[in-house]
Amino acid sequence: MFIKEENGESLRFIGGSLKSQAAVVSKQTHLTELTREDLTDTSVENDAIQQSNQGLDVDAVLTTNSTTTHPSCEPPICAMMKKLADLEERLAATVSSLEEKLEASERKLSALNTMVTERTGQPQVAFSAALPTDSTIGPANVLYPLVYRHVLSNIGGHYSPGTGYFTAPVRGIYYFTFTSFCWEGRTASCGGSLYSNENRIVSWYDNGQNHPSSGSNSAILQLQVGDYVNVRLWHNRVISDNGNKYSTFSGFLLFTV
Repeated sequence: MFIKEENGESLRFIGGSLKSQAAVVSKQTHLTELTREDLTDTSVENDAIQQSNQGLDVDAVLTTNSTTTHPSCEPPICAMMKKLADLEERLAATVSSLEEKLEASERKLSALNTMVTERTGQPQVAFSAALPTDSTIGPANVLYPLVYRHVLSNIGGHYSPGTGYFTAPVRGIYYFTFTSFCWEGRTASCGGSLYSNENRIVSWYDNGQNHPSSGSNSAILQLQVGDYVNVRLWHNRVISDNGNKYSTFSGFLLFTV
């Protein structure tokens, strides 16, 4: 009914409707353009935010890596650590120097022993030592090993003044002797033995109650490498000495076998 043009109002209605529809279309177009611009602006803002975030992440990573790669410490601690490192280096150098000197000394001793052996045909072994006392040792309720600490000679170094034991360095024939002394007026008697390993070899004994007494004995022994020899005081017996060195223990290698 709006097609007929004979009704003026209808024509005006149609015109108004067309104008309204044109206005609606224009508004929709404007809204569409605004929406696209907003989306474009939003996209640009998002890109900017992402780039900004990426920049922050990179800075954070760089900061973390820098802290991890280059640790810092307080100046006093750093100075102490440096001093400790320097001290460690000096200690290592000192130990190395001492080891070199010890090796050199061992080489010299080995060369000296070799030279002596080549000249004589056998190692040089001999010792003599005395009791370092100005009084009396004992009585003891055990078999007491005597330690002759006052060394008179110790060629080859096979007698120990710390233990009183001689240790055979080679298989051979050895000669040993010992002497003893007891003061007058002692109530206990004197007595002891020369031992090879745990075997009693020869002994001395004197009651020594009313007068000073002395004794001695000796033996020739065949020893293996590592066999040991010493003098032991019997149970409840005594032995004396003073600056005159009455009580002694001596021995030497006769020949190798």
